[in-house]
Amino acid sequence: MKNEDKFFEVLREESDFPLNDSLFRYIVSHSSEVSADKGDSIIKIGECDPDFYIVKEGIVRGYILDEGEETNLYFGMEGTLLCSMASYWDGKPSIICVEACSPTRLLRIEKNDILSMMTESHEFCRWVTGVFMKMSYFSELKGKIMNGDAKWRYEWLERCRPELFEAVPLKAIASYLRMSRVHVSRIRNQILKRNGN
Repeated sequence: MKNEDKFFEVLREESDFPLNDSLFRYIVSHSSEVSADKGDSIIKIGECDPDFYIVKEGIVRGYILDEGEETNLYFGMEGTLLCSMASYWDGKPSIICVEACSPTRLLRIEKNDILSMMTESHEFCRWVTGVFMKMSYFSELKGKIMNGDAKWRYEWLERCRPELFEAVPLKAIASYLRMSRVHVSRIRNQILKRNGN
């Protein structure tokens, strides 16, 4: 499957509202492509960035700082829509940092373009609504999952997102799972022993 076809397929899964060829082309034609190396910040804490980004290739993580400590909120992969809501809705500096965990390519859509696209395209407006509804659902689901047993949480992430364990620092995975790095290492070693590795 060509990269463009794969991107179309993953983007289509981001919303319950349909993404057809013409809407896909419409989105691409109103965006510019940007690249980020591993460790680069795409959205920076303290800077106002009201634009939307869609991950085309790679893995990103979103985190906040709490008294200098990173709290990892989410991971984004191909098809994920990213933005700082503080900047988009309120025109304020971002309270979240979005960082590339691997070499990453993204589509960037400027806020003014987003607003005009929503005005002129009912299909685009419905599709974006579906994206945010799905994000809200997964945020609720994550809340439930994070109340589970620590070992179960680790195994859930490893089963659902195995690629994270190759690209993302263990510290970020531990923060996402609401565990210490030592606890995550201990669980991982127990699983490796159980599996005879």
